[in-house]
Amino acid sequence: MQGGPDTAYFQRTSRLKPAALNATSPLYFETFLAECWKNGNRIGRHLLYDIKNRGYTGSRTNLERLLKVWREAKNIQPGEPPPDMDVSEPVRDPDTGHMISSVVAAALCIKPRGMLTDRQARKVNALKQGSTVFAIMRGLAMRFKGVLGSRNSEALAKWIDDAIETELTATCVSPAFCAGILMPSKMQSNSLGG
Repeated sequence: MQGGPDTAYFQRTSRLKPAALNATSPLYFETFLAECWKNGNRIGRHLLYDIKNRGYTGSRTNLERLLKVWREAKNIQPGEPPPDMDVSEPVRDPDTGHMISSVVAAALCIKPRGMLTDRQARKVNALKQGSTVFAIMRGLAMRFKGVLGSRNSEALAKWIDDAIETELTATCVSPAFCAGILMPSKMQSNSLGG
């Protein structure tokens, strides 16, 4: 992959872009950034300076999120076999066009629908449509909260079997994920004997 970012990535993400981007999104300057990338300028602070001169009003963090995806795409070698699991592309916030960070996705994954704001609900819907892994993890998280509330050991055994059958990698089902599920409710921690 000489030159610039993966063109297949651009083709996949182009259909996810909202109708109108604004100057707070680095995607607003995507053509210019891709040209800079092709010419070897790949340093975030240099690119930030260049697009700020063209009217960019967003943060360096938002720019670095886009560059991270490009860098990761650049590191994939054409001869490498694809990974076993279908890892979804980064999902864009339907309101801003920015990529939804993994931290935000993790927080939304464990938050019940009734506690979501309208914006958060739109993000959850976008994540569920754009990421199979997120949809599976959210389903497991919501079921797990229900299982803990029911204090039913048979339901827990069924949940564990279903979680194993998803074949999600160990990095997806991490202690941090489980801690996030268990922390919000005192009743849930009591049901675990704590």
